[in-house]
Amino acid sequence: MTNTTVRPDMSSERETVVVHSRRGILKYLEENPRNTPRVGILFAIAMTSVFADAYDLGSLSIGVTSMTNDLHLTPTEVGFITASTALGALVSALAGGIISDRTGRYKLFIICAVLLTIAPIGVCLSMNFWMALFFRVLLGVAVGLDMPVAFSFMAELLTKETNAKFINFWQPVSSFSNILGVSIALPFALNAVTSHIWRFTVGFGAVIAIVALVLRLKYSEESPQWSAKHQSLEQAARVLGSTYDLDVVVEPDDSDDALVDEEKSKYGVKDLFRGQQRPKTLLVSICAFAQQLQYYGVGFYIPVIAAMVFGKDMVSTITATICAQGLGMIAGLLGVRLTSRLGLRRLGLVGYGLVLVCLVWIGLVGVGGGQDPSLLPVFLVVFLLAGTSFGPGPLSKTLAAVAYPTEIRGVGTGWSETMGRIGSALGLFFFPVVLAAIGIKSTMLLIAICPTVAIIALLTVHWGKKADRQHNLVTPEAG
Repeated sequence: MTNTTVRPDMSSERETVVVHSRRGILKYLEENPRNTPRVGILFAIAMTSVFADAYDLGSLSIGVTSMTNDLHLTPTEVGFITASTALGALVSALAGGIISDRTGRYKLFIICAVLLTIAPIGVCLSMNFWMALFFRVLLGVAVGLDMPVAFSFMAELLTKETNAKFINFWQPVSSFSNILGVSIALPFALNAVTSHIWRFTVGFGAVIAIVALVLRLKYSEESPQWSAKHQSLEQAARVLGSTYDLDVVVEPDDSDDALVDEEKSKYGVKDLFRGQQRPKTLLVSICAFAQQLQYYGVGFYIPVIAAMVFGKDMVSTITATICAQGLGMIAGLLGVRLTSRLGLRRLGLVGYGLVLVCLVWIGLVGVGGGQDPSLLPVFLVVFLLAGTSFGPGPLSKTLAAVAYPTEIRGVGTGWSETMGRIGSALGLFFFPVVLAAIGIKSTMLLIAICPTVAIIALLTVHWGKKADRQHNLVTPEAG
């Protein structure tokens, strides 16, 4: 008996699909890829997770000096404050993946949006170190829960041929969000207002989160693939119809849904390290860890590095940071455009190569400042960020979303997020410590280990040519 039947509806532009089982819905999704306006809306809503996370990075990076002065923070407390979001996300990321695989994507979407609203408000109202630390950890927990859900959801909305390309949009979205977080400080800097500037930049994140919450409540839906595997046939049919603008008729026969239930109970965290999933997990772990350490070690402190070159002038620092992130956004958009042509491996290799060259070069020449009029270090830092946005950045999150099957996609993206957050926490906490201890040149040479290891992994870790092509790691021609 056929799993689905497609019937033309002469009285409507909507296609009518008759489904007989949940496995039939899964087969229909595989054989009939489609993009609709609602898919675009759902995809954009999922991207709000990236926007909130990146906005926090930009807003705090430009306001950390103001926060330090207002709350009278010690260097160690600054390290904990800046790393706290990453630590919170580290604690919750894998849990978010597990929960989303078991309970669905929608519930966590709403819970996380609420937390992403509360946390920035708490931070901007903080009166001491401990209050700021608590709410920044809460923000990290929310982001950690949200990211695996968002990337799993995006991967399951799109076709296998386009998912890597469109998911890579998260990188230019992240750069734009960083620009917004920094730009909010510009009017204050132009008017020489520096006290409490961090409260305004961080607090605006709550406005973004409220918009995301409203959109999620109005438009969000369960993932069609997850629904077909975990919910009733009627529920899965409703999700299928609303997501892809179909008229879905249910004529159940229950011919093979027992197999779906049996498969559902087989999968968990342990499967990330079994068989063909093991090399995927190895590559995902290395790329996520290396990228986040190098980016959060350098990217977060772009305003600090800019200040070394331009002095303490806040306007110049903000302008330089915006320009750097702007080029990063352009590089990210270029990476999106070339994803289908190059594949994720080549995209990562080109980007990591550029990052490695820039880190080593900065390690040799330093960042100037003082009596050194050279702007070469500035361009090196900017191109380092551009190289990151072109390949390593997208790869660090997209790889897990497209490489793992639906059954463990949430767990896989949660694992990737965990590895990345370990890297980001180390980068955020240790960069100022190492910078103070050994100087900018040696620090950059030390960070250069990250892209070196990632390049070796991309060249050596494989799980078959067919799988590489299927997961958009290489183009058909390269495979």
